[in-house]
Amino acid sequence: MVAATRLRGGRAASSRGAASFATEAVHTARATGCTGTLVVRMDSAFYSAAACGAVRAARAFFSVTVAMNPHVAAAIAGIGEDAWTPIQYPPAIWDDQLRAWVSAAEVAEVRYTAFTSKKGTSRCTCPKAGTARPNE
Repeated sequence: MVAATRLRGGRAASSRGAASFATEAVHTARATGCTGTLVVRMDSAFYSAAACGAVRAARAFFSVTVAMNPHVAAAIAGIGEDAWTPIQYPPAIWDDQLRAWVSAAEVAEVRYTAFTSKKGTSRCTCPKAGTARPNE
């Protein structure tokens, strides 16, 4: 379900109003009767302590794309080889000889704390942050 869309005027940055936009989307979903787990999907332009904090304050979960930075790279580098799981991602195909799905990526989860330069509740620890890598 799409709960909200917004057009920004002029040359507004993509992140402008992200926190209030995310809050409105969660409240709209709840107002229409959604009672289950809500996940707010945000692209990297919305990756901020304010937007992620707003989603958490609205008692929802979020999925957000993060630009590569030294902290993210270190978290990914710390993932063991045995933690990567192949995904059945379209256009994945079954390979009878390998007896496995052949897909474009593998996924893994890692504990990650975002916004470490912020104080207190602005920090966001994700016990299972996901990442993907191309198959080699």
